[in-house]
Amino acid sequence: MSGVDELLAFLPGTDCGDCAPGDCASFALALKNRSALPEECPPLHTEEFAGYIDALKEVLAALAEAPPGMGAIIDEDLCNGCGICITMCEFVQGQETGARLGRGPRPHEPMVIKVIDGKIRVLDESKCTRSIQAAEKCSKCAAACPTGALKVGEE
Repeated sequence: MSGVDELLAFLPGTDCGDCAPGDCASFALALKNRSALPEECPPLHTEEFAGYIDALKEVLAALAEAPPGMGAIIDEDLCNGCGICITMCEFVQGQETGARLGRGPRPHEPMVIKVIDGKIRVLDESKCTRSIQAAEKCSKCAAACPTGALKVGEE
């Protein structure tokens, strides 16, 4: 289950600002964290997006049943949104040549974590190396965090 990315697929993608978070990515994260409901997105009540609310509810139900992934704990009081963890992410480095050179991924590239509203947010735990093949080995994102805001697994 892909988490925020999968939820985003059933949102308008217009960043209209009609919901409390104000943009679709933040709203998808709020849905995943259970701090928002699909019905709180006004565009989803239009004919153009008929059936999307039900689809979002199905995705949310599947996410609730999904096994834990990377086990990320983010201390928002410590996170300064620098994004170093993103460039150090094993998944990102394997997917994006620029990341191996110290640059972050392009916005359209798949990511495990992303800076949203100045804080790191988990987008897709299923892409995390910890949840795929090397759960006991990879903690590059947490090790690179200069403020200690990101912890993964059983650290």
